[in-house]
Amino acid sequence: MINKDDLYRNINQGVIDDRLYVFWRNIKKNLPAIKKFGGLQKILPRFVSKNVIVIGAGPSLEHNIAVLRKCQADRSIVLVATDMSLRLLVRQGIYPSFVFSCETLPVNFFSGIDTSKMHLVAFTCMSHSNLRQWAGGMSFYNWMLSENGYRELWDYAGNDLGFIATASIISTQAVAFVLGAGVKSLLLVGNDLGFSDRFYARGASFLEFRGSSASRFSTIESFDMDLVRRKRDYQIIRGSRMFYTNHQFLAAKMWLEDLFASVEVPVYDCSMPGCSEKSVKKVIIEDYCVNSPKNISGEYLYDSIT
Repeated sequence: MINKDDLYRNINQGVIDDRLYVFWRNIKKNLPAIKKFGGLQKILPRFVSKNVIVIGAGPSLEHNIAVLRKCQADRSIVLVATDMSLRLLVRQGIYPSFVFSCETLPVNFFSGIDTSKMHLVAFTCMSHSNLRQWAGGMSFYNWMLSENGYRELWDYAGNDLGFIATASIISTQAVAFVLGAGVKSLLLVGNDLGFSDRFYARGASFLEFRGSSASRFSTIESFDMDLVRRKRDYQIIRGSRMFYTNHQFLAAKMWLEDLFASVEVPVYDCSMPGCSEKSVKKVIIEDYCVNSPKNISGEYLYDSIT
């Protein structure tokens, strides 16, 4: 039996133990930008009464690119990307209005991309190297954690920036902000939280972002397959299909499902496997962006996790 409290506690403690030194190093370097751009308050009006799509970098994102490209012109829809998904989106002609990032280590998310017309929503302790690559506007936030040294971090950054809840991955932070911003509805795209043969969508591999040299002996595809093999901590059975997930994704999945069960905002999901239908309405993206959203399975499929 999976104990959610233990899972959350272990994930958060791992972050505290491994990253606190890095957090302090980054936040000191980021402080001039934090003071210049400020917090979340200024962007809240841009979300009120909007339909918001939060875009992750899971393999299912590939099947939704064409519709995302079309719906970015719809003024009633706000596109919010996670940092990992941005390069793939831009290559496909999709420029989200907002990009969330909390990566505390240098990763090549933004170099070579024209970010001047996009807005970065940045964790105050994110990598300064990544932050320097951003050319557009910014808003900063702290995490909604106060124990074990965090309070001192937020006092240093500024408690007026705004706080966002987190379940250790960036899409949970984007979702937590969106649901608190008075939106009309939320759609999750590419937030798979599980995998079968690939961990990320093509063009959204850590090997590619980190600039590692791929070759015929060490390809991006072989890297992804190795990652899948190493991350098979749990099985998710969804109807007749089986997926794998890891500790971090499973904690995020359970956290999101608990969150969605407590809010009145309609939440839709076209990720695979994504969140369980006990907490979201599974749709195809065309129905959300063009037609009236309807449950694609015709019945609710509850996940079995082992």
